[in-house]
Amino acid sequence: MKRVENPYRPGFNEPPKELAGREAVLEDLHDAVEVAALDGRTPRPTLLAGARGVGKTVLLAQAAAIAGSEFGWPRVHTELRPDTPFTPDLIDALGRVRDLVEQPPSKRTLKTESVTVRAGVPGIGGEVRLARAAGSAEDPTPALRPALTGLAELAIARETGFVLTLDEAHLATRRELSALAALLQEGTGERWPVVVVIAGLPLMRAPEHSVTYLERGTWHELGLLSSEETVRALRLPAEAGGRPMDEDAAIVLAEASGGYPYAIQLYGHHAWRASAGHDRIDLAAAQAALPRAQRALEDGLYAVRWSAASPTQKRYLTALATIAATTNPTTARAVADELGSTPKQLSSVRDELIKAGTLTVDGDELRFTIPGMSAYVLAR
Repeated sequence: MKRVENPYRPGFNEPPKELAGREAVLEDLHDAVEVAALDGRTPRPTLLAGARGVGKTVLLAQAAAIAGSEFGWPRVHTELRPDTPFTPDLIDALGRVRDLVEQPPSKRTLKTESVTVRAGVPGIGGEVRLARAAGSAEDPTPALRPALTGLAELAIARETGFVLTLDEAHLATRRELSALAALLQEGTGERWPVVVVIAGLPLMRAPEHSVTYLERGTWHELGLLSSEETVRALRLPAEAGGRPMDEDAAIVLAEASGGYPYAIQLYGHHAWRASAGHDRIDLAAAQAALPRAQRALEDGLYAVRWSAASPTQKRYLTALATIAATTNPTTARAVADELGSTPKQLSSVRDELIKAGTLTVDGDELRFTIPGMSAYVLAR
């Protein structure tokens, strides 16, 4: 039997076939690109804040795709890493794009070019890491001005522009962000053709990361998808793939996923596999997919986060999971009461778990970033 491509993408930085629930973000990204390319003005930066697995990195790539496909603009991308200045990597990426833009028009292939400098987690994808010693005494900030200004001026002269994206921005120090923001603010007055899109965990809104220029940007808080959006994210790829998904099957998978974008792709992936040889994804296929997808979450995301937690963090997570199993609010105070402590005494543990992406804050309440992890923690 001829194999039919699975339309679901449960992987790192894999764009789903249907970006359900992100229409407002995509509209703002289109608008920002058009303001820079057609109106001749520098748009406000777009900032994407959200837990891991909600599609921030995918949306950064979408911004580049919009500018590249519509106007032939290249992308300058830097992915931050812990305890390491990002400015040297950004300068490298700016230099590479400058080399690209300086080429004669006949030799440029900007519609397919993107310069990416990623310093992410080893072993994910085939990314090239530019390793630098953490905490270097040499200040790279002064070199950023000629690199960024030079590329912007060259882009103006060549009647083009570029997209500048930063990922994992919550890892940046306020000092480094302020230096970059100051230059970008100057560029606004000079009408630089630059679209800036920055993504990170919600922590990047904390006071230690707060920069006025970014505060005035277009912010999007990316969270879980609604039930309706989740069903759409499940059914449309299946229909486009030639194997439609029944509504009752989609509802079962949507409920199991909790609206978490990564889990949606994972449940859809296993439902597609379970329906191999059939012309539809029915309820039986969806039910067969449930334990397989759940096991994949347990062996992957849940286990990684649990194993990485210290004994103190595990006690905190267990207390939170215990409260979540009741009808009581899962606040920091409730967790502290469960552990016989005070919120202040446990604030550093809470912040570490949020920074790691294991927990997220929803108003006054704490919750596990990945739906279903609470039960996994209690089972441990």
